[in-house]
Amino acid sequence: MAPPLLLLGSGYTLTRLAVDEARAGRDVLAATRDPGRREALTLAGARVVELEEALARTGGADVVVSLPPEAGLDSRVAEALASRPAARLVYLSSTGVYGKARGAVDEDTPVDVATPGSLARVEAESRYLPHGAMVLRIAGIYGPGRSMHTRLLAGTLRLPDRGGRISRVHVDDLVEAIRVVLADGEPGALYCVADDRAAPQVESVSFLAGCLGVPLPPTVPLESLPETLRGDRAVSNARLKALGWTPRYPDFTAGFPAVLAAEGHAVAPAQLVIRRILPDEVEAFRALRLASLTAHPESFGASAAEDAALPLEVLRSKLDGGATALVLGAYEGTRLVGMGGVRREPGAKVAHKAGIWGIYVAPEARSRGLGRRLLMGLVSEARRMPGVEQVQLAVVSGNASASSLYRSLGFQTYGVEPRAIKIGDAYVDKELMVLSL
Repeated sequence: MAPPLLLLGSGYTLTRLAVDEARAGRDVLAATRDPGRREALTLAGARVVELEEALARTGGADVVVSLPPEAGLDSRVAEALASRPAARLVYLSSTGVYGKARGAVDEDTPVDVATPGSLARVEAESRYLPHGAMVLRIAGIYGPGRSMHTRLLAGTLRLPDRGGRISRVHVDDLVEAIRVVLADGEPGALYCVADDRAAPQVESVSFLAGCLGVPLPPTVPLESLPETLRGDRAVSNARLKALGWTPRYPDFTAGFPAVLAAEGHAVAPAQLVIRRILPDEVEAFRALRLASLTAHPESFGASAAEDAALPLEVLRSKLDGGATALVLGAYEGTRLVGMGGVRREPGAKVAHKAGIWGIYVAPEARSRGLGRRLLMGLVSEARRMPGVEQVQLAVVSGNASASSLYRSLGFQTYGVEPRAIKIGDAYVDKELMVLSL
């Protein structure tokens, strides 16, 4: 028989865990001061207790702590655990402990205690780890009643003019992570909790706006937003997955529609999403690339015949360029309908430049702003490449619509390359454009 489940700080996440476990017949004791949550817990069959009673019952229970450090209760809880050890102990922390860390983040990434919030979290972790706690460092939590769509609909959401990737996790996946760690986690271990794909804010907000059929919010300087929205972190969930956890919502394209549906919002079908094309999607990439080279041979330096003869692994390498080269795709549902690449120039003397290449949108997906969204995404990715100061591209001379799009995003013409491409006996000039970052 499972030991009692004792929840300290039954807020948004632990209330969902308590309700599920109580309805399944488990003995659940939950401490919370929120009247609304007390009612939901009681209706589900959980026992709502005061903190002092909860602390007297830690012995032999599965204990999950989700108390904010600012509540000043961690010392009292730790003392209770020292006197009455839990059977299993989980402490819910935050990826905020990594402070201003950028790029890939996992459990071995050094913490950054330069800010009061991160220091308080690290100190709280240190109180629970000696008692065998398994610490979950959690990315941004979203779910029904707690998602940025409320600000988007209210008109208060703002889109940064630049910015990096944000990691997040659906609350139901977090609840399952707590269950998995309680069952199979290693005492004293750290586990990062995030879905499978961090994403730039422009991508997630654009998707959400498309779901709701509303315009994009205004763009503001990145510096004007709270520190929590200025990050650029991709949080790894590999250690948690090794325990057997698999997210039901691997990224926001699955999670946001579920949240909207749970709240009764109408969701537009087949949303268009901009994201990185993964190496295992190379066959779809090849098919769309060959379509672009066949339909518009004057726009690309490569030829359809040459690309068709390339081994699949050569094309796969274009999709696996690490931090200095990548290809973004536009997806309608699961179907790839647009793409574009960006890569930093190799060599010390030219590494301050990045080039955008191969932008193409399938005919059936045009007139929906995909070219602009792809270009914005590629520029955003270039800004994150180490040392890149400017982005360059080339467009067929006389292609007024493409040139106008690039100019609207700040690109300027710096020259024309005559006879840049030869197709049979015909030559094509290219307009050369640059954007300073």
